Amino acid sequence: MDFLEQSVLPQSSHHMVLLKYLLMLAFILYIPYISILFGSLSYSLFFKRKADKTGLKLYKKFSKELIDMITFNKGAAFALGVVPLLSSVFAYAQLLHLSGLNVPVYLLISLLFLIAALFLIYTYKYTFHLKDIFEHSSRLYRDKYAEEEKESGSTDEELKEELAYYHLKTGSMHKRSALYGLIFLLVSVYLFIGSVQLAADTSRWSEGSNLFGVLFSWSALTYFLQFIAAAFAVTSAVILYRFFRPNAGLEGYEEDYREYIKSFALRSGLISTIALPAFVVMAIISKPVTSLSFSVFGITVVVLALLLLASSLFYVMLKESSVKFSSSVIYLFLLLFAFIVIKDQLAFYTSTKKQTALLAANYGEYEKKLKEQFGISSAPINGADIFNGRCIACHSFDKKIVGPPYNQIMPKYEGKKDQLVKYIMNPVKVDPEYPAMPNQGLKPNEAEAAAEYLLNTYKKEK
Repeated sequence: MDFLEQSVLPQSSHHMVLLKYLLMLAFILYIPYISILFGSLSYSLFFKRKADKTGLKLYKKFSKELIDMITFNKGAAFALGVVPLLSSVFAYAQLLHLSGLNVPVYLLISLLFLIAALFLIYTYKYTFHLKDIFEHSSRLYRDKYAEEEKESGSTDEELKEELAYYHLKTGSMHKRSALYGLIFLLVSVYLFIGSVQLAADTSRWSEGSNLFGVLFSWSALTYFLQFIAAAFAVTSAVILYRFFRPNAGLEGYEEDYREYIKSFALRSGLISTIALPAFVVMAIISKPVTSLSFSVFGITVVVLALLLLASSLFYVMLKESSVKFSSSVIYLFLLLFAFIVIKDQLAFYTSTKKQTALLAANYGEYEKKLKEQFGISSAPINGADIFNGRCIACHSFDKKIVGPPYNQIMPKYEGKKDQLVKYIMNPVKVDPEYPAMPNQGLKPNEAEAAAEYLLNTYKKEK
């Protein structure tokens, strides 16, 4: 898109390093949030379907708790989802400038899908509560008017029809918003993963304008599977933290309900955490050789060690039927996501060294032209050349031509080079015997070089 290209300014190598750190920070905020959002929505839909099939209120209650857990604040969705992804769009636009890749465009499309998904997910949340309101209203209606109907034989059919209509419409919107929200979220995540993996694989940059090549690649698929496993694992950890941390405010919940949540979170967390190392290894294998380094392998070992520790904590809690490590597990997963992001950004940094060098050279040319444009070029300027090219047609040191000889006017500028530079830059008529000197259009450094040459030559000849 043209506006992305227009937003790009040539960057020095130091600025590009700062952009890569900004990108790393954006991912550290975005990836955990979007993982928990996906996991919570998936689990909520799963238990909602179980509630519809079995009619058990426990499943419905848990489904509602799960979606409320991640949609507690719209500002969090904006700050942790929209802003980091938008920041990554402009960061990649700068870092991949001149590469011909459409990665920033694909990320922008991913952002649009994310915004649509968030709208649908919040609709799912609010219609969940609206359904409860209509169901409660229907129960009140039955309780209040049942006896009256028996006695009088009359019914308020209009009210019954309205309640049934709104309950039906809300239920339909509730189902559609949840399903489409999940689909839009998956499309957004897959586009994001495919674009980021393309950016880190310079061997595939020729496919940069081919969306099919971005989506259907081995690295995109393995990282997407890693995302799914990580999302379920971290969501399970968040469920434990949400329900069983100290002062969670859920003491009034039924014991059976709390036990069910604990059992589900521990089992799902253990299974997904055990599966996750396989996807981490697959993701490393799918990376191009140009992006690998000792640092990448070293951090991968740290990630695998953290996963081993997390799975051990899940296993101990499941075996003992306790939640004593629930806080430790959530902090462990936040650390884990940070290391995964650092690992992938190091791989991106390693594979794009040539691109960084190209942009640095482009910045050097841009800086040189910019300095020349404003007359602050660092290249040496010869005052004699300026004199012979601009001044010698009208001036001489010892005789009158068009303007006065320099041996008559230089004495008043001795030790006052700045005044002479100012006059050369903006000449005014001084002596009525001579015509006004035309402005020569010299840049500040050129005027300074000419003034220095005139003063030095005058000193030698006087």
